[in-house]
Amino acid sequence: MNIQALHFVLDIDGNGSVAGWEVVEALKWAFSLPGRLMVEGLGNIPPIADAFRIQASAATGYASFHSLLGTVLNLLFWVGCLVLITRIGADRKAANPDAAPQDAPGVPHYRGPKARKT
Repeated sequence: MNIQALHFVLDIDGNGSVAGWEVVEALKWAFSLPGRLMVEGLGNIPPIADAFRIQASAATGYASFHSLLGTVLNLLFWVGCLVLITRIGADRKAANPDAAPQDAPGVPHYRGPKARKT
């Protein structure tokens, strides 16, 4: 199976060296890869491809990779990744939720500023 979304060339202009703009293009390619893979996968299902007008094939070209659908799928993927990363460890429960928090041993508990004596 030939997956066109995975085709990548780092030296785009073919001069034998990698310029800064080629590195930027490589980063764009890497961050847009999930959306392009999803669009190419959905393009292989005829009813879905007809409904969303996905034309990601050798016969029709691969312009659908950079369509609104590809961008939305890519955005949803990366937002989902960020949500999962930020939720790791967020739901940890205390052993006894009714117990008062324990101070570190040897460190006095801070009770705020002292009131002025008048």
